Amino acid sequence: MKTLTINSTEGLEAAVAEAVRKRILHTQAVAAKEAAGAELEQRYAGAIANLLEQIAELEAGIQDYAIAHRAALFSARKSRETNLAEFGFELTPPRVETAGKKVKWKDVVGRLLRLAWGAAYVRRPEAQPDKQALLADREKLSSEQCLAAGIRFCQDEQFFIRPKPETASTTSRN
Repeated sequence: MKTLTINSTEGLEAAVAEAVRKRILHTQAVAAKEAAGAELEQRYAGAIANLLEQIAELEAGIQDYAIAHRAALFSARKSRETNLAEFGFELTPPRVETAGKKVKWKDVVGRLLRLAWGAAYVRRPEAQPDKQALLADREKLSSEQCLAAGIRFCQDEQFFIRPKPETASTTSRN
């Protein structure tokens, strides 16, 4: 980067004026880039939305078939492979929830603070449950401890379709 040498008040004013001109040019260039990006987004929005709708319809049909024929399709494993993709059922990451709809997180914090072992699972300064710590210790916490704290650990099963990496590279060349 070039160091600017200023030797006078006039030189200072000229440098400030040049810096302001450059900032204006920068702002204009950023605005032009954003406008071009917005135009590009708008140009492809319809086609992308249409494709997403078609994908959702196809995947819903695939999922319905997989659920209806689950025993035959997934007898040995929870997933299958084709030449183009892997698909099947998988568990979502574990999460912490309150034990019921009437139990609020504020209640959970109060319960944890009253339990001898519970303070380790409350974040400070604003008292809130430390869900990461609870998740990390979910194997250690007994069902009685979870009940006393007003929490439960949940996982759902979801259907997935993942294209194989080589499928994506083949498709992008066409």
